[in-house]
Amino acid sequence: MARSPLILAALAKAAAPQLNFTEVKGLSTGSSGAFETALLTSTTGEHYVIRVATSQSAGAEQEVELRALKALTKVDRMRLPFKVTNLVGETKDEKGARALVFEFVYGNQTDISMVGADTVLSANIARAIAAIHNLDVALIENAHLASFEPAEIVRGRVAELDRFAATGKVPSVLLSRWEQALEDTSLFRFKPTVVHGGLNGETFLTLDDEVSGVLGWSTLRVSDPAEDLAWIIGAGIHELSESIIDVYRQAHNQVDDALLLRATLYSEFEFARWLMFGIGKKNQEIIDEAVLMLEGLAEDVSTGAVGRLVAKQAAPIAAAESFVAPIEDVATRPIDLPGKPDSELF
Repeated sequence: MARSPLILAALAKAAAPQLNFTEVKGLSTGSSGAFETALLTSTTGEHYVIRVATSQSAGAEQEVELRALKALTKVDRMRLPFKVTNLVGETKDEKGARALVFEFVYGNQTDISMVGADTVLSANIARAIAAIHNLDVALIENAHLASFEPAEIVRGRVAELDRFAATGKVPSVLLSRWEQALEDTSLFRFKPTVVHGGLNGETFLTLDDEVSGVLGWSTLRVSDPAEDLAWIIGAGIHELSESIIDVYRQAHNQVDDALLLRATLYSEFEFARWLMFGIGKKNQEIIDEAVLMLEGLAEDVSTGAVGRLVAKQAAPIAAAESFVAPIEDVATRPIDLPGKPDSELF
């Protein structure tokens, strides 16, 4: 049974005794219920969030996020044009679970479909993503966070594709399209960068025409920069995607020619990931919704309404380490790839 906001407020006071709270209200825990969460108002008018993991897996995810937040030094945060939360206190509940109090990050969830192309906001979104990707990869290494080379990323996606096919619910035209893309080594000639790994409308906050904050740092790692652009490409608004990619190219240190194609591939994978989520939860409504989405995409592919995932033949190989070996030669180390978030954010 979920605890009341007042009990969470008492835990928050124990975690951050230097703060005095005058108001507390519960926050939605979403479909997963991975965290008990409440919003607190202090006597100074500032807001804070308390989170208590409700499961071992949620607790483990929170531990990784704490490591990521600590890895982002003051200098790193100054390079980011948005707010990143800080941990202000912690305690344990009666069962030994950690209760953590964070600074509240102000902003509204971003409906990317409502963002206009070539606007101040679209440009700021592009610059915010580029700022993450421009961070030094050493911060990931020093924090012992995950780091993946192109070959490993391909291998992980191939494993996902096998799981999609095993459901029998993904149209063959999509399975074939994705398999061909993953076999095209010229698509995966890129330099891995620091990526957030879980950007979407819920984790990306905006106020007016500014990016005010980014949440959900448990997937911070070195990987494919296209992963952080997939949620934008997935909106299916060509003009918006092009305008954001154009500004991103100006703001990021290194951009390969196939970035947009990989972002498109990853955005299409999200339909099948939603299907897998529904199957895992045994939720027929989600399964049916995902199947409809996949069938709609399959029709667009069949009619040519969406372009082919074919890299430019002239795309250069930037460095030897960016070469992706054929699928059968790729190392088989497990990879934890991000899907639709199933945890609570602050």
